Amino acid sequence: DIFVDDDGEAYHVRTGFDVVRLNPEYTGAAEHMSNFSTPKPSEAPVMFRRSGLYYILPGTGCCGCVGGSNIYVFTAESPRGPWQFRGDVGSTPGHAFDPHSPDNYVTWAQASAVLAIDGQILWMGNQWNSGLRETPPGPRKHDLLYWTVLRFEEDGDVRQVEHAENCSFTLPPSERRGGE
Repeated sequence: DIFVDDDGEAYHVRTGFDVVRLNPEYTGAAEHMSNFSTPKPSEAPVMFRRSGLYYILPGTGCCGCVGGSNIYVFTAESPRGPWQFRGDVGSTPGHAFDPHSPDNYVTWAQASAVLAIDGQILWMGNQWNSGLRETPPGPRKHDLLYWTVLRFEEDGDVRQVEHAENCSFTLPPSERRGGE
């Protein structure tokens, strides 16, 4: 994932579990910033900043697994780290992991992007095996996106994600179609 901070500095958070600052043209690495380590093999990290904290959200390493991926949460006060593991907010609470279960993870997806929209953080993930939830399973070429607005505790912790069939968020007036 590439994250551009308010000051125009861009960072590339990589599946190799590190963060690099990009050069001014955003075409290559300028400086290695920090490393982080996930509890289990992971991939697809996304990065954002909220209320003075930087966040990295990777998920377990199986974009094509039945049920998707979890959402690990890491925070730091700077892209230089150190990164603190804050928990897993994407696994289904109370569900015993089963590699064949489509219900291991709340979103049934793996992170693809985060967007900051008018103070809200919108998490998007690819539902790589969405067709497996149908009877009979559909073709893999109709995979979907899952969207959810992340909710936060006062201390910056991300709250447990809850599965929902719909996602609502508010666009600021300047970004609404026709100024409505």
